[in-house]
Amino acid sequence: MTKSSTYLLAASAALALAAVGCDAGSTPASAGGGAKAKAARWSEPDRYSFQLLSESGERGGLGKYRITVGSGKVIKAIGLDEPARRTVEENPQDVPTLGSLLTDVQKARAGQADVAKAVFAADGHPTEIHIDWLANAIDDEADYLITEYRELP
Repeated sequence: MTKSSTYLLAASAALALAAVGCDAGSTPASAGGGAKAKAARWSEPDRYSFQLLSESGERGGLGKYRITVGSGKVIKAIGLDEPARRTVEENPQDVPTLGSLLTDVQKARAGQADVAKAVFAADGHPTEIHIDWLANAIDDEADYLITEYRELP
């Protein structure tokens, strides 16, 4: 192998690794189950429902919810524990859609948050969202677990 072909091979490998690494924050290796990074490809459907566990940090909107979304807005929210029931009753605007959570991740990335990642299911919908503006700060993080996702007719 010549010196120039060695450099060409090394440059090609570096470009390939850079391309793969560009979206590495979206789907950690620990996601398992063949999860794929599809943030750019997933479109929020017109109607869907999901269960959300919102935890971590000192902020509003913590708790466990059953949420139904229509036309990009929460049309029904049920608090499944006391903090979530309180949010639904007192601050229903704090109940998020999956689209708004993904927008929060993009804002955190643009704002140079220390952690701003989403994990996606094989069909493209988010299953986990993690935001931590300052890793060394206490209680500024937000973690979400999304389960029981269903598109609705």
